Amino acid sequence: MKTLAAFLMVLLAAPSAGPLKFSVQAASEKEARATISGPAADLAPGPFQGSLTLNGSAVELPISGTVQHAGGRWTLPVVVKYADLPAAWTEGFRTDTFTYRLRGSTGPPGGAAREWTGTQSFHDVEFEGGDSEKFLSLQKVRLTEMSLLSSEAVGDLTILNPLGFDLRIAEARYVLFAEGEQVGDGAARGMILHAGQKNVLQLPIEIDHASLLAAAGQALVSGGDVAVRLKGRLVLRLKGGDVVVPLDLSGHLTDAS
Repeated sequence: MKTLAAFLMVLLAAPSAGPLKFSVQAASEKEARATISGPAADLAPGPFQGSLTLNGSAVELPISGTVQHAGGRWTLPVVVKYADLPAAWTEGFRTDTFTYRLRGSTGPPGGAAREWTGTQSFHDVEFEGGDSEKFLSLQKVRLTEMSLLSSEAVGDLTILNPLGFDLRIAEARYVLFAEGEQVGDGAARGMILHAGQKNVLQLPIEIDHASLLAAAGQALVSGGDVAVRLKGRLVLRLKGGDVVVPLDLSGHLTDAS
């Protein structure tokens, strides 16, 4: 499932259109592990010092690690903290491809550095997202009003933004299912994901009263557990374009009236 974690990796990944390969793993809520590899003849083994930049930005991210050789290729594992990713990388963002420049060397300090540049499709990034619930989860859906004629609810959505800068959600659209049946929908606009913290978004949901009673009326009356699912999408607004984050989250319905 593509979630906010996938977007974070989009900012981080920089595979080459040539012989380089690049894979990324979301290691934790604070950092990611990446491995770059290429033909062994291109880079000697040893401590690597260099930098990476994306989308034509002049802002470079320092990276370091130890290059190893095996099977005719070099590999460079690196660890990057999400909070260190530059906000300037989003300014040249495009929805289909990104440009990159990786440069550095394993030689002595001050020696000549190698450089790799190119353009890459987002679809070619190898990504292992790990536990997406670290970044995005549905805490609960609360019935704020329930009567014989109508019902209203609020979905409490928790989103971790581990980046060092705020993100704007331009739009959210979603559908609520209870016990497998569609019972409501909603939309919201203009929300902010504050940097370096978990953000709780309260999503208003218009409930189809008849559908809710048909799907889960008995459980609601008896005070039993009602399983719900929220499906839809969030649209993150960047200067260069929008990033769509799909929603497909499970939770429980509670009566907060």
